[in-house]
Parts: sequence; C-alpha cells; structure tokens
Amino acid sequence: MRPATVTSAAFGAGCHHDHLVEVYETDGVLVGSVVDFFVPTLRAGGAAILAATPEHRAAVTAGLQAARIDVRAAARDGRFVTVDAAATLASVMVDGSPDPDLFHAAIVPLIETAGVDGREVRIYGELVALLLASGDVASTIAVEDLWNDLASRHRFALLCGYPAPALEAVGPASADRIHERHSAIVASTRFAPLSEVLEQQRLVARLREEETALRAELERLRREQKDLIDLAYHDPVTGLANRRSFDHELAREWALAARDGRDSFVVIADLDDFKYLNDTFGHAAGDAALRRFGDALRRAARTTDVLARIGGDEFGILLVRCDERAVHAFRQRLGEVLAEQADARLPQLGVSLGHASLRHSDAPATALDRADLAMLALKRARHRRRRGRTSPA
Repeated sequence: MRPATVTSAAFGAGCHHDHLVEVYETDGVLVGSVVDFFVPTLRAGGAAILAATPEHRAAVTAGLQAARIDVRAAARDGRFVTVDAAATLASVMVDGSPDPDLFHAAIVPLIETAGVDGREVRIYGELVALLLASGDVASTIAVEDLWNDLASRHRFALLCGYPAPALEAVGPASADRIHERHSAIVASTRFAPLSEVLEQQRLVARLREEETALRAELERLRREQKDLIDLAYHDPVTGLANRRSFDHELAREWALAARDGRDSFVVIADLDDFKYLNDTFGHAAGDAALRRFGDALRRAARTTDVLARIGGDEFGILLVRCDERAVHAFRQRLGEVLAEQADARLPQLGVSLGHASLRHSDAPATALDRADLAMLALKRARHRRRRGRTSPA
C-alpha cells in the first residue's frame, strides 16, 4: 500500500503520521527537516529524541537554537535526548542482524522517559540510514519493522532519513520495500517522496541523454546547412564564389557606386588555350589549372575584392572602391603570380582580361557586357598576332 504524502506543514503539534520518511540530497536539507520536525513539539512542551551521527547531532542542535529553542533547558528537563546512532546500532546487532530484544531494551527506556506525564514524543532515527549505507538492505528493513512494532505499543512520531544516492545504489525493488514500511512521506519544496526520487533521477539521466543526442543532431544539421550554403554560393572546384554570388555582389557594388560616386571595376578573366589543355592532358589537369588560377587570383587581389568562377574557364573579379590605376596594378600582380606558378610539365596558360567601370555603366549587366567585350577583343588580337607569327613569309 502506498504511504500517504504530507508536507512540512503537517509537522505541527499533534502530528498523527507516526512513521515519516524523507529522502535527501544534502546534509543541509536533512538538518532543516529534522529541525522543522522537532520545533513544534518542543515549543508545545513535548520531547524530542535525536539518534544520529555526531555531525548531524551538532547541526540539529544549532538549528534548534537558531529557532529559539532553549536546548539546554529542554535537555535538563529530559525533553531533548541525544544518542549516538552508530553506538546504538552496534548495541542491538547480533551476528550481523538486529536483535528485537536488544532493540527494545535500547529504545523503549528513551521513549518512556521522554514521554513521562503524557508528553508528545518525536524521534529522528538514523540507524536505518547507517545500515543502508553499508549495503545491508535486509537489516535496514528489519529495523524499520522493529520501529513499527514499537509504535504499536508506544505513542511517538518517527522521522527516518535516507540519502538519495544510498537508495539509488540498492535499486528500485529494495527502495520500494523500504518505502512500504512508512506511514507517510515528507514532500515539500525541500522534500521528495521516496518512490519519486529514483524516478526523478532516472528522468534527469534520460533527459540529459536526449539533450546530448539533440545537440549532436543540431550540430549535424548546422554542418549540413553550411555545406548547402557553400554549394549554393561557391564553386566546388576552385572554392571561389560562383556566378549566383558574383551577380549579387556586382549588383550591390554597382548600387553603391551610383549612390556614393566612388567607382569600382568589374574584370573578366578568360584562360587562353584551356580547351587544348583539357583535350590533351585530361580533365584532371584542367581542374588543377583552374585551381592554380583561383589561387593566383587570391594572391593578386586585395582582401576586399570579390573573386568568382562564373563559368568554364571564365572568372569574374570585382575591384571595389578604387580607380583605374588599381586595375592595372592588379593585372601586373596577376602576371607575376602566374609566372611564379609556371609548371614545366604543362603548357603555360595565358589569360585575357577585360574591365569596365561600374560608375559609368547604366546597369550591372552593362558593366559585365563591356568587360566581357573588352576581354574578347584582347583575346582576338592575341590570336591574330599568333597567326601572323606562324604564317609563311
């Protein structure tokens, strides 16, 4: 049968729940519970028996004094009795089990003396907590049963306390058997019902596992999102921006040039003889040449410039917030970098460049067309010169 659940308000004088249990996480919570349990009966002239460790006895005594209980006067009148839980437990154990006769002999005189003249008696007993801490579940349950047997003959209210980790260690089945020996479970903002503590701990562990899994899934989705964005706006071969990204930046820079009156230039770069390289040495060599040219653009451009592969062997460059001298400086740097990249195993690729002012173009597309036409004009001129050099005299 499930014990009743009470709050700390039921600790008032005349409490009829004779065997309470609290599961606590910290000693501070336990001490507060015992003090709350004892204060009403001591104030009403009743008696309190504290069977605990030296540390807990000292802390509870200090707590009672802080609650303005005259502990010395209560002890002098026999209304506040303290005993050592470990010594008391040792005195009732025979061959590793609690002996009923010895238990009665140790506890009954305390109850009868404290309850003289019909005084209400409240006991906090830590014997069971010590037994459970040692892993002795059978003796723990036996002592709980001995307390219940005493309660059938003597009037007192008993509070037991169990550290939550000790209950968790013995498992749910044993915890439930201990649970069943009590008439009520303390439950408040500080107290948790015995059967709920382990369930709460299991719930917290499960929630933490789910949180870890959700965080991992969120991180995976973020990586996938980043990869999709990279695919949408970057060229997979060179790592430069792609045509979609370049067109967006071109429109933006054209609008800024028109608004602010500060020029920017669009440059179209087309590799010479790229088809010959692809057809002769294969597409892997062609991709390697594209990557080398992309690296050359990065080295020649400023960090503020925009670089893109806009199709095949054609590249777009936005030289932002500059005059035409910056275009010529870029051409020179690019030529120097390409010369440094020369590979004796492959034919040296040339590049044809054309540029146009954004400020002096009536639309982004106009600037791009003008740069492309300038590039094509240069490429045709080079082709004519090359044909002239190879024709018969």
